[in-house]
Amino acid sequence: MKLVELIKYLTRTEKLDELYQEQGLNVESEALLIYLQGDLNLESEVSIFEIEETEDDLIFEKEGMQYVQLFPLDYAIELIESDLDLKNKGYSDLEIAQRLLEYRQKDV
Repeated sequence: MKLVELIKYLTRTEKLDELYQEQGLNVESEALLIYLQGDLNLESEVSIFEIEETEDDLIFEKEGMQYVQLFPLDYAIELIESDLDLKNKGYSDLEIAQRLLEYRQKDV
């Protein structure tokens, strides 16, 4: 899944349970973190890991593959809804994904 595809879950939080089931995620985790495979760009594959597995590392390696943390899932939702005020404003999923990436890249 690419970041653009993930946006539909982040903007329609009622769909999150569906995402958790699809990804086999433990909703009892202290935090779920969004990682992009390789580097921070729209073409990178998205993976979601439990914080207990990644120890909240910005760069995380698993099975020889490197992942870069975008945001904790809850924080990404908060950014869309509040801080960046992108929800229900007519932005496309692609535009929202681009704004999240820009925000993260400037946050380095």
